[in-house]
Amino acid sequence: MLQVLYSGGTRELELSGTRRGLLMLGQMLRGKAGSCDLSENRHPFPYERPLSEITFREDPERDTASIVAEDQILRIRGGREALDLLADNIEDFASEADASDHCHVDFPTYDYIAPESDPLVIAFMR
Repeated sequence: MLQVLYSGGTRELELSGTRRGLLMLGQMLRGKAGSCDLSENRHPFPYERPLSEITFREDPERDTASIVAEDQILRIRGGREALDLLADNIEDFASEADASDHCHVDFPTYDYIAPESDPLVIAFMR
């Protein structure tokens, strides 16, 4: 189970899920392309709205991974190495973090994230 919440004012995204859901997303990102529907959160506070889908695709022309909310979709696009690094971060968080932890994945903290990306927080579903 996964959800993504979005704040228009800060452009911040929160990707949250169960351990199993986050591990499955990490595995999915290792493929060439795909999508998954998200759980709806009717009370996204302090975020403004939930997104309904994650789509991703490998783009061999890119060295970085772009993470951008467009309409109701979280779009992830990037080179294979960058997508694998993102998958590693999601899987490591899901495997090792405590239930109350969260992890920021953004540019310039991680050089495999494209500068145009929305700031991303990974957390466990509340």
